[in-house]
Amino acid sequence: MPKVKPKRSNPVIDMTAMCDVSFLLLTFFILTAKFKPQSVVAVDVPTARSTVTPDNMVVIILNKEGKAFVSLKEKSTRYAMLEQLAEKYGEKYPMITDLSPNQKEFFALTDTWGTPVEDTKRVLSMDGVQFKEYQEKEMPGIPYDSLRNQLADWVQAARYATEGKIRIAIKADKNVNVEHVRQLIKRLTEKDIHRFLLITTLAGGASAESEEAKKEN
Repeated sequence: MPKVKPKRSNPVIDMTAMCDVSFLLLTFFILTAKFKPQSVVAVDVPTARSTVTPDNMVVIILNKEGKAFVSLKEKSTRYAMLEQLAEKYGEKYPMITDLSPNQKEFFALTDTWGTPVEDTKRVLSMDGVQFKEYQEKEMPGIPYDSLRNQLADWVQAARYATEGKIRIAIKADKNVNVEHVRQLIKRLTEKDIHRFLLITTLAGGASAESEEAKKEN
């Protein structure tokens, strides 16, 4: 008796649902992604091996010309830091205590700052286009010489604003004159700031933050 061969059929899989899910996930990731903001101060940091990742810190940026800037991620900390600095310099520079709510909000939204205290009100009066041009071409940095150690006062204001819970880091361009770094460390120690981090790039290309310095009297 001859064998009956069953008719073979190719299975059909409906991929419509999977495609819908894939596009929904893609749309979700695109809408929720946060792009890294462009750095205001270009700094090519040196490499290191050890790493540490502090959550909340104030970063002192030194560009290759030795100009100093202060960077903070937390908006509330920036706002409180400005209030603390106004208390310290209010008598010498009354204009810093006369900032409008909009000017204070403007400062709180600016993650990198590099302006002398006496020029703060004028800079915060700029519109967005003027301020961007000022950042790119004119921002002079915060003084940290022996006569005007404003940079250390900014750092101390951040410490007071967070009740000492914030960490301090130095992010210096690898081509900056080492004398600028020495002067910066000296100005910090004059204000009783002896512990800080040095931000570097991990050898091999990954980003890292290296705890290279612990200064004591």
